[in-house]
Amino acid sequence: MRSNLVRGIRLRGEASRQLGRCFVEAFAQGAFSRQGNPMGTATLEEEGSRPVSRFGPFTLDARRAELHRNGATVALRPKTFALLCYLAEHPGRVIPKKELLAAVWPGVVVNDESLSQCVRELRGALGDDEQVLIRTVARRGYLFDASMESGATAATDRLRSPRPQRHWKVTAGTLLLAAVAALAGLAVVTRDDPVPVNVDDRLKERRSVAVMPFTDAPAAGQGRVADAITAGLVSALAKMPDTLVIGHVPGVDAAPNGDMRRTARQLRVRHLLTGSTQQDGDKVRVHAQLESSEDGAVFWSEFFEYAATADAQWQRDVASRIARVVDWRMSTAAVKRPIPGQGERLDPVEELMRGQHLLAHAASYDDLLRARAHFEAVAAADPGSAAAWTGVAQSYVSELEAAWNLGHGAVTLAGRALARARAANPQYLPAQYVAGRLLAMRGDLEGALRIYQAVAVANPSDAWAHARIGAMKLRLGQLADAETHTRAALRLGSSEAPLVAFSHLQAGLAEYYLGHDAIASEHLRQSVAAGPCLTQLEALLLLTSIDASNGRGQEARERAAEVLRLRPRFTVGAWRVWTAPVHPQLQPLRDRFLDGLAKAGLPE
Repeated sequence: MRSNLVRGIRLRGEASRQLGRCFVEAFAQGAFSRQGNPMGTATLEEEGSRPVSRFGPFTLDARRAELHRNGATVALRPKTFALLCYLAEHPGRVIPKKELLAAVWPGVVVNDESLSQCVRELRGALGDDEQVLIRTVARRGYLFDASMESGATAATDRLRSPRPQRHWKVTAGTLLLAAVAALAGLAVVTRDDPVPVNVDDRLKERRSVAVMPFTDAPAAGQGRVADAITAGLVSALAKMPDTLVIGHVPGVDAAPNGDMRRTARQLRVRHLLTGSTQQDGDKVRVHAQLESSEDGAVFWSEFFEYAATADAQWQRDVASRIARVVDWRMSTAAVKRPIPGQGERLDPVEELMRGQHLLAHAASYDDLLRARAHFEAVAAADPGSAAAWTGVAQSYVSELEAAWNLGHGAVTLAGRALARARAANPQYLPAQYVAGRLLAMRGDLEGALRIYQAVAVANPSDAWAHARIGAMKLRLGQLADAETHTRAALRLGSSEAPLVAFSHLQAGLAEYYLGHDAIASEHLRQSVAAGPCLTQLEALLLLTSIDASNGRGQEARERAAEVLRLRPRFTVGAWRVWTAPVHPQLQPLRDRFLDGLAKAGLPE
């Protein structure tokens, strides 16, 4: 450490002497005069004059990370822009897919579909619907068939009129910037190792919350219910992954009329959770509110009502419900920040949270690809991020569950990403949860069930763990137990549309297997009504089959048309293979389900 510091001081001292000599020489040669530019240092016009590439109406400026069409900026995702740059560097050559994957996603495990998605986006941005610019060469790769030209300046630079009277200012400023950059560079090279980007620790800081003491409204014989609620909340929140929780700190007050931002600054948290309790006869009302420490905005506020029983079960229940909502709201709050402009990069934590939000709300294959791109970018910045690798793994598992791109090695890729996540943090609960989903896809339902149960014990407010327990119980033929866990998931995550859709789908399946078509249909309609998500297709399929099996042909055909709109290549035969096997107890009703799809007119 000391030798590095001494070496850095010496280097900086030498750099300072060199800088002084540069200034003397610059003045002697007239570099700061208003006449010309004898030193050849960059002026305003020349700073942006490095060669750029042009093809057709497009100007590609790799230094600025910009693409222009006739002077107008064309927006591209970073990975899509990187693909264009690599293609433009090798025009007229067939580039194998493996080479493109290695160039655009260095050190990251991705499949061919990620590349295909970028190619589709690039063709769309270039207006290359006929695949004239970017040609697909069967079983070989892609060819960028464009005549490339080098230009002196980008279009935006050429629009700037030269004004000689400003040359000396820009020249001096440029020299100063170059000198500062040189000094900064010397400072960097004296370090033995770069400063690591610890995304997971920063994620906890972003999701930090202080639980302020809940207040008791005056009521005879109420006791200290608020204290018990506060303690239960601290305990429940502390069990959530990726979260930093601070309980009550003596001397820090969060009175209703107090300065909440001052309180947050004292505690160094992003969120404050406040609340109160009030007993009215045999009822207790609990109010909770989550606020932003940055601007005091209220993210969420809700009342909960319970019977005032002597046991503490209701207190544990309300703590779990509030913790779940806080978890969900903190996750969604991050994506409301403005998206950086073209050429700007997201902060790794922002990138991670956007990927998590996209994954949680995914309704299409493209959503999964966009989420994966975020996670891959974070993993490239911090290869030790368990959260990023878990996101990559979950995106592949979601592909499998939704029956997309089967046979493309998604199981293998998910397993590899999951191994990286576990190596980074063996105790990371989200990685364990995804491991359960992967086991279920491999047919090990009991192994998956054990993992989900362990996750639910470690974090009782994890609504998805309860929902997945219900799904595994259902597939194992334990219908009564499945219903219990499905209700628990809905109670915890009643405001989360994807969870509501999944839970009502499981409830509908359970009722269907019990022979209760009418009740099943009601649950399935609620699943579809929750909004677009990855489980929407399966809910529509079961509704279609029930309608067809009960003689409602018109309704069945309308739903079948909606199925084909969502999945144009859907066939009953493929779904029959993909959904096998099931518990022997459920096989007759599964056959009925598939027969109903055929009756509705869906292709075999």
